[in-house]
Amino acid sequence: MLSRLERKAPRLARTLKEFENQFKWLVIWLFLLVFRQGSARKQRLFDPRQVRRVLFLRHDKIGDMVVTLSTFHTLKRFYPQIEIGVLASRANALVVKNDSSVSQVYIHHKTPRGLLKTFREIRRQNYDVVIDLMTGASVTSLILATAAAPGSYRFGVGKEAFARYYDFYSLESRNHEQKLHISEVFRSTLMPFGIQLQQGVLDGKIQLSATEQRRGKEIADKIRDKRFHTLVLLNPSAGKLDRTWAADKFVRLVGVISRVYPQVQFVVSYAPIEIKLAKRMAAAGGDNVSIIPEGLSILDIIALLPYIDLVISVDTSICHIAAELDVPLIALYSGNNVNFSRWRPYGERVWAVRSPNPKGIDGITLEQILSEVERLMRELFEIAPVSVGV
Repeated sequence: MLSRLERKAPRLARTLKEFENQFKWLVIWLFLLVFRQGSARKQRLFDPRQVRRVLFLRHDKIGDMVVTLSTFHTLKRFYPQIEIGVLASRANALVVKNDSSVSQVYIHHKTPRGLLKTFREIRRQNYDVVIDLMTGASVTSLILATAAAPGSYRFGVGKEAFARYYDFYSLESRNHEQKLHISEVFRSTLMPFGIQLQQGVLDGKIQLSATEQRRGKEIADKIRDKRFHTLVLLNPSAGKLDRTWAADKFVRLVGVISRVYPQVQFVVSYAPIEIKLAKRMAAAGGDNVSIIPEGLSILDIIALLPYIDLVISVDTSICHIAAELDVPLIALYSGNNVNFSRWRPYGERVWAVRSPNPKGIDGITLEQILSEVERLMRELFEIAPVSVGV
């Protein structure tokens, strides 16, 4: 809801966000009054050999869960006997529901009744360690970690503000100084287990069931036009305003790119609320442009991606998923170097087009994208443009 408001009334959205932040700090102040004695766990020496169960807090977005998968896989590789639980959101739980490293997935409910039910489910497992992956001073995750597993060790990322309530946390300033990728930041929470960053498992692929894999093939067969041997997916949908490229620019891009490459098929992916933009983009192109079928879930898109030859996308979860699946990717990023070094897609076949503006991607020009597309079409598929782009 807030991201939609950011598009229509950015000033009101910022005001509401600030009010939300202040309210959360009031909640944590009251919470700290109750738990002001801090943690007694610091009096016990942590022994990873005694750990039976670890709970990860990852109740946020899909992309955040994707870049955390390598952390789960790393812990399971070094300690296969440990059972891993994940507190997920409704949106990102699907990313780990088939993951062989994860034993339990809990859903974070925002209603008091649902939250109490989740707490009871978690407490029955008696987790030895809670790893809070919500970066920084997250009010919600501190409350969740304390209430769901009160006797456990707590590890986290950038928890300087709540230092007395965590047994270990990686320093946010050091993470930035070392220019760690976000997946490395999350894996750094495993250091108390004796696992160093250079020992980490880089595998962050989403594991799909056989049914989901068949579903992806069926969708690909439905989309693919046999007149074309190369299929490119265009994704204009972003979750935040600073990751949004102007709608008119996307429409123009499709009009140009479909004319320059009439031998290539383009399919437009979109968030449900942006179907009008997707249809405008398809209408601007030739008969080699279409939109994905309506009603597809994010899991359907994930299952479809292995059948895509190239993805062109704004900075969103699709970039991370494509990179992990080794699908060639052109990703649109802002000129913010700190954000890019931390959140760039982690893959060998990723090419970024960056804006000169550190506050958003809208400074990216049509010529920049077309230049990168032309280079990759030649290198990857030996396809040359049939006309001048712009």
